[in-house]
Amino acid sequence: MLNLNNLKKLEWYRQETEANPYFAYAPCCGCVTFFKRKEGIIWYCTQDNARAYLSKECLRKMAEEYLQKEKKKHGSLDALFKDWETNVKLINSKIFTSVNKKELTNLSNKELLALNKELAEQSFVMWTKFFMDIFDLDAESLVEQELVEAKIVLKDDERKIMMTQEKMLNHQRAERDLLKIVNLIKSTDSAVNTFTYITSPSNLHRLKLYPAIEKALCEYQKNYFWIYNSWGVTKVAGVFEFVELIKQILAGPRNSTQEFEELNNFEKNINQQKKAIADKHKMSPWLKQMFHFFALLGFWRDERKMQVQLMNHYFEVLGREIAKRSRLDWNVLKLCDSRAIQEIPVPHKLIEESKTFFSEQYVIVWDKNKVVHLDKKECKQVIDIIEKSMQIGVKELRGIIACPGKAKGKVRIIIKSSEFNKMEKGDILVTPMTRPDYIPLMKKAAAIITDEGGITSHAAVISRELKVPCIIGTQVASKMLKDGMIVEVNANHGTIRILDDKSK
Repeated sequence: MLNLNNLKKLEWYRQETEANPYFAYAPCCGCVTFFKRKEGIIWYCTQDNARAYLSKECLRKMAEEYLQKEKKKHGSLDALFKDWETNVKLINSKIFTSVNKKELTNLSNKELLALNKELAEQSFVMWTKFFMDIFDLDAESLVEQELVEAKIVLKDDERKIMMTQEKMLNHQRAERDLLKIVNLIKSTDSAVNTFTYITSPSNLHRLKLYPAIEKALCEYQKNYFWIYNSWGVTKVAGVFEFVELIKQILAGPRNSTQEFEELNNFEKNINQQKKAIADKHKMSPWLKQMFHFFALLGFWRDERKMQVQLMNHYFEVLGREIAKRSRLDWNVLKLCDSRAIQEIPVPHKLIEESKTFFSEQYVIVWDKNKVVHLDKKECKQVIDIIEKSMQIGVKELRGIIACPGKAKGKVRIIIKSSEFNKMEKGDILVTPMTRPDYIPLMKKAAAIITDEGGITSHAAVISRELKVPCIIGTQVASKMLKDGMIVEVNANHGTIRILDDKSK
């Protein structure tokens, strides 16, 4: 189906994440549908992993086209984002609310299947709208090109500010709201001391001594229960987990009042700083719009991640009920395409077919105006060719500067959430890509290295917020580096140097 010789000639960009078919297969198909290209666009979904192999030439061309469209008509990306909010975020919210309002155990099989179908179809549609990851490779060079044409030279900190999103990201909102509760506790008589005695969920009854604090914590849990979800794992964060975070802040040296004020005034301050830099360099309306364009890409990407985290929660809520009625383990049902669940009990034949399908025909491409799968033999050939070509193309370990700085430390390769406990403070975090559930690890890291991403990616945006040296888009760091290696990360130049190659 694919021309194997042509695959060898292309330069490839890879994305990868821990995943399962129930959560990720429909989105993979949605992405292939967005591109509608046979050559150079390949998605991959197995029982525990999802990847994209994208032609760099294709991504660069599309990124330039979207930027030129914005240049000709300012606000084009804003219009796309508004459409996404209407046709994705708003519709998602309606589905989530519908699930919340229903007592699932009282639903008929038909009603339960209808809810699951609606959610599954929406998970496909969500990824057909726009794929902002096309800017991962060349955002920095596109910005530089425009600045050179305008004869403007920005300092690193000025460029960082101009690229920063103009609205708070989800992790910033979560941190601000948590600090607000911390400050409430500090201002309430004896509350700080009481919190030290809440050592397990069974001690949460102590919160009843402080109704305002208990109410604030319950509201926080309601708003952020999804924050540790990913493509592979979902987990409802409970009140006790947030109490543990609060206790760490109370016991540490952090100035919660100052941090809260900084976050609460983030949007006003960042826009003032942007205006001051733009005025200083006498930027044209287009340059100001261009920086807004890239800032919006980063914000939109964060909003998309939140929708994924929420959607996967509701998939699990519905999926567990379907599995229960089918006398199946939820972990078995997760091996199926969520859109393929059309009857209860789910036939064992579908389970077995899904296991075979996602272990043999896992490569997804576009052909003859539809999504198709390669056969078992061609799947292996295609992936082997692409992976080999990517390894051959690597001359040195380097990437894109996301946040400048230098650091030395032990490498910690983190691929799956089950590996999070390996990470210690001062380690070098190395991973294919970061997700919101990686933020606690990123806070521990002396530096961050990713295989994927551009300057609007999650790793880039969060590392800048945390001021942690970060190099992104190395493509091969998680495969070339090994746990325990001592490396020097020079994020001023985008290079990684191995100081001690003995893995431990």
